[in-house]
Amino acid sequence: MYTEIFLGREVLKENELNEKEKIICFDDTSLFCEEKSVKYSEFYQAMSTGMKPEKIISMNKYEYYLFMKESIRKYCKVKHSITGILIDYTIIREFEIDNDSIELTLIRGIENVSS
Repeated sequence: MYTEIFLGREVLKENELNEKEKIICFDDTSLFCEEKSVKYSEFYQAMSTGMKPEKIISMNKYEYYLFMKESIRKYCKVKHSITGILIDYTIIREFEIDNDSIELTLIRGIENVSS
């Protein structure tokens, strides 16, 4: 099943007082990705570290790295195919499948933004 996503990244920006602060920037351009289900082994392995992976998406590696350069943490918004609602996810794992594709494991919510 294909789904629409918006990539997001956490970066350091200087404010008016020349202090560095972390902010999350989401790309305005949506990408279409293949959505996969989480494997049992991956689900239980992540649960042992306190994480609950909910989605796996596969996308073009070039598009992913082009936007994600210089990011501290990585996020995405996934648009639900039926309702059209955007849901925030944190990317907890990247796995390069081949020369063109990357697989991202996601957990729901924006995690550890203030740390």
